[in-house]
Amino acid sequence: MPSHARLGGGDSHAAGRGRQRLKLAAVGYFNARHGVDADEQLAHAAADFLCQIAIEFVVALGGPLKNRRADLYRQGDSEMLKIAAIAYASARHGIDADVGMAREGLAILCQAAIDFVETLPREDPPKRSTTSPHLQIGEGA
Repeated sequence: MPSHARLGGGDSHAAGRGRQRLKLAAVGYFNARHGVDADEQLAHAAADFLCQIAIEFVVALGGPLKNRRADLYRQGDSEMLKIAAIAYASARHGIDADVGMAREGLAILCQAAIDFVETLPREDPPKRSTTSPHLQIGEGA
């Protein structure tokens, strides 16, 4: 199954829109790193945006976050997502650019987005209180 296919029965229209937004975020990240107005702050903002859109994309696919903390996206391992964004944007230009290269770049980008979401920190499970009478064995003390 292609990495950009629906994971858990999500809405195909939402998944397509999420894929488009992911492509635009990748191109935006790539371009934020180059040019006369590129600076470190702009590149970091573009990387943050790319990570947020990657999370939205996975949710649109129907993939649950599996107790992942989406608000802690800066703690996820985004290096491969950034590399995939650069590869996708680069695959669209140059002498080697064709539809096949762009599709392969998109497939790598989509898989990197899914992998990124899987690296997000997990929520701590709720702690059980051992003093609760409902959790005590037998008649209690």
